[in-house]
Amino acid sequence: MSRNEQELIHDFPRYYQESLNVLKEFGGPSVYFHVQCVKEQQSNFLSERHIELIYATLASWGMHRMGDPRTTKTKLHEYNDFKDSILKYKDKMQSFIENNFSDMEHSDYMTIIESLKEIYQGLNVSISNSTIVANSKALAHILPNLIPPIDRQYTIRFFTQDRDEFFYNNGKYRLVNLPGELEKQFELFVDVCGKIKILFDNIDRSIIEINKETFNTSYPKVMDNVIMAYVKSIPKPTN
Repeated sequence: MSRNEQELIHDFPRYYQESLNVLKEFGGPSVYFHVQCVKEQQSNFLSERHIELIYATLASWGMHRMGDPRTTKTKLHEYNDFKDSILKYKDKMQSFIENNFSDMEHSDYMTIIESLKEIYQGLNVSISNSTIVANSKALAHILPNLIPPIDRQYTIRFFTQDRDEFFYNNGKYRLVNLPGELEKQFELFVDVCGKIKILFDNIDRSIIEINKETFNTSYPKVMDNVIMAYVKSIPKPTN
């Protein structure tokens, strides 16, 4: 394990508590649509409303910016394309609903994650060629008990940069590079999911409170929140 991972496991209660404070920075549509989306997933899996709520959640999480698509790739596909690409795999994704990240052996979990390759590569979520952020966040709202949302700023940074490398000397975050090829992006998705599962299997889960009215709606989401708290806890360098 990296130093980041060892420290997060060793001081998990601290970072868990800090994650609850970090979440106070969020609110409004980013929390509302996430909560409603997870509830709809439980009662009406991939209904029209569920898919609409996924779309709205991704937009509120910064996955869509207004402007010319030639100059900004942070844009979601048109809704019908987005919806059709999800419904194409509805039956296969529904077969995973009963599986839960928290009570699976690591090897069984990895078998499921690796079996998502066709789905991952077939989703039309973002117009960007970088799929891991948008696709993981979409899948996290389709299978919230299995898939953690993954982002570049916190998740990928946590697993690819040592804490001493998070910042340039001027205090700005270093760039986080993602692979360009879809195949490599899926491999990174699998790798990150697996590492988050290992982290979870090594922490004291008894202190975690799942609350369907907050960002702590599932164990994978809690781990995402704690990783965010860890990265945000690292102080910027001072000149």
